[in-house]
Amino acid sequence: MTVLFTRCQFSVSSIRALTGVGLMLGLAACGDTGSNWEPQDMFAAPTEQKLDDRYRAMIDFKAMARDANGKEYAAGPKATVLGAVEEAVAMCSQANAQGCKAVRVGLTWVDGLDQVAIESVIQSYNDTMTAEAYHAAGQGNMGAANWLAYHYAVLGENLTEAERLSKQALSVAPDDPGALDTYGLILYRQGRYQEAEEVFIRVNKAMPTAEHIAHFADNALAMGKAEMARAAYQRALQAGAGPVLSQTIQKRLLALDLNGAGNAQPAQ
Repeated sequence: MTVLFTRCQFSVSSIRALTGVGLMLGLAACGDTGSNWEPQDMFAAPTEQKLDDRYRAMIDFKAMARDANGKEYAAGPKATVLGAVEEAVAMCSQANAQGCKAVRVGLTWVDGLDQVAIESVIQSYNDTMTAEAYHAAGQGNMGAANWLAYHYAVLGENLTEAERLSKQALSVAPDDPGALDTYGLILYRQGRYQEAEEVFIRVNKAMPTAEHIAHFADNALAMGKAEMARAAYQRALQAGAGPVLSQTIQKRLLALDLNGAGNAQPAQ
């Protein structure tokens, strides 16, 4: 099945969580970080024209982390620039390396800023991406509408607007797994678990990716279906969960093992 509405997950809070445990991000000015190239991370880039090397580098290689021994961990191209930062640091952490820190964000090498400056940089990226998505959605780009709806659902913010945008995307492609998954996540965030479960079942019948299965598991856990959630989390790991999602799932499974379903609820 062709998925019309692809998206790349990014959460400001998740990046802040990484920096909060000592994985430092920073920014040193060296190259354009403006909005003129960021939208290609959110929406399908044009394929008719040949890409020059510099633009291809933006698409194919978005972030890098480095451990205390100098080993580098590169991430991209299936994430936004900041999503790739999270992924690169998680890859380093997952390798049980010490001193993991981000050293490149997009085309910018980073190091040395304090926490306040780091959060300011992250927020500026977030604001730019949101503004670009709103503009594109207003111009009829349903991929942008779906991305923005998902972005809000991940953050648990502006859920009424997220639902409007999601339904807008679904009006164009009502059976698209990516658009349906976004809608299911919004319902989950709103506490409409039974409705969300029905949507996630449709999604996973059509496209059982690790992310889609994990969303079903989170919703099952919120409904008190601990064993169903456990089985789904394990299935998501088997489906090839990336380093960031894998770490999240492992924490949920550990909480289930140690404390039971009551203390393993996913964050809302």
